[in-house]
Amino acid sequence: MNAKILVVDDQTDLLELLDMSLSHEGYIVRTAASGADALAMIAVDTPDLILLDIILGDISGIKLTTRLKNDVKTAHIPIILLTAKDSETDIIVGLSVGADDYITKPFSTKVLLARIDAVLRRAYPDPNAVREILQAGPIRIFPAGRQVFVEGKSVELTPAEFNILLSLFKAAGSTLSRDELQTILGSSDQSQNERVVDVHVASLRRKLGSARMIIKTVHGQGYRAAI
Repeated sequence: MNAKILVVDDQTDLLELLDMSLSHEGYIVRTAASGADALAMIAVDTPDLILLDIILGDISGIKLTTRLKNDVKTAHIPIILLTAKDSETDIIVGLSVGADDYITKPFSTKVLLARIDAVLRRAYPDPNAVREILQAGPIRIFPAGRQVFVEGKSVELTPAEFNILLSLFKAAGSTLSRDELQTILGSSDQSQNERVVDVHVASLRRKLGSARMIIKTVHGQGYRAAI
């Protein structure tokens, strides 16, 4: 499972250890030594899970969790808190602000891996869904589970709308003609279905709401995704 994990901790030796251990298990690992660094990384490339130390130099893990969980763009990201504290109060506060789990230091790698696996399974019920994620702006597509999220909220698409969106994303900014999209939709009678693609695209844009501008019309040719 090549899920992307962001590890946030101000202890350099622990970051190196977790980077090595998680990478060995096949995870794609990035590390941040501060809350500010973590936010900058998340803005560029959204992780599938965050391991977050409660005590950081610039902001507490509790406050950072609250900020992420209150933002529709990041609310869906599961967070496991890492802490040297093990009092009931710290655990309750961490979970109450939206953390998905916690683990106290020191911990064994086996226990951490088991916790990560459990949280990922809850967050992504389809075991293949986390393996491929396509993203542009606020839109995230999980092809295996045929799921689409806009700013963290699920969007229900028809099979035709999903296939158009997925095809445009996979084209990586290249233009797909109406004929190509008709073929993807299984429409072979072009005289009868000349405007079918346009109808589906119009409906798709309505459902994408504020993210609709990602689907660009290339006049006289077709459509492309602004990736």
